[in-house]
Amino acid sequence: MRNRIKRRFALLLAVLAIICAAAGCGTETYRAADGSAGAADSDAWMDAEDSEYFGVEDARDAEADYSKYEDNASSAKNGAAGEVSVSEGTGTGQYNTDPVPEGQQNPVEPEDAEVDKDVVYTCYLSISCSTILDNMGDLKAGKESVVPADGVILAQSPVTFYKGESVFDILQRVTREQGIHLDYAFTPGYNSNYIRGINNLYERDCGDASGWMYSVNGWYPNYGCSRYAVQDKDVIQWSFTCDGGEDLGRNWMD
Repeated sequence: MRNRIKRRFALLLAVLAIICAAAGCGTETYRAADGSAGAADSDAWMDAEDSEYFGVEDARDAEADYSKYEDNASSAKNGAAGEVSVSEGTGTGQYNTDPVPEGQQNPVEPEDAEVDKDVVYTCYLSISCSTILDNMGDLKAGKESVVPADGVILAQSPVTFYKGESVFDILQRVTREQGIHLDYAFTPGYNSNYIRGINNLYERDCGDASGWMYSVNGWYPNYGCSRYAVQDKDVIQWSFTCDGGEDLGRNWMD
């Protein structure tokens, strides 16, 4: 059973890579705090030029670009555009996802998101690859230098944000501010950005079932990070799994 789950996880990663390539996915290479370019990953297909992106010192910065939220659809699958609702645990997702467990937050589609810049909230974000420390033998050669000694890429930190922003929005801004490398691609089949690499650690860098997963308040959503509307006081964790989520206490295929 465990090997079958790993194979399914690895197959899904391969499918996402194919979808990204077919869609002409973009890659952002962030610059470190000293102005130097972030180290590029050795995989040539992930290489791309620097590009402009949304990044501000905090959510109160008037220069933030929220134009992507302006022409919202008039209605959404789960109520009014941009409205957050709670799942009843039934039905299947529009974008290839299983039903959201009962009581958990339903997704908000990026095109329906409404950002209210008059309402500023606080959440907490951390990024960890500590699972790799127990699997160094499986780590791709040359990656040892990007694994922190304690596995912590970003200790849990408070982040201010506008009501209506997504988990992806917050990850993108914070990695920019902290000079942490981030590589992602939009996957139309899931209507979300997919996180391919953080801190130059990529999917399959530590085994076929390895890659990045996110949790909010201890729950691993079964939909993409662009579709999770962050709420006040949410605790967001980005974690690298070497075992399809089992080493994080979560079966990725659940």
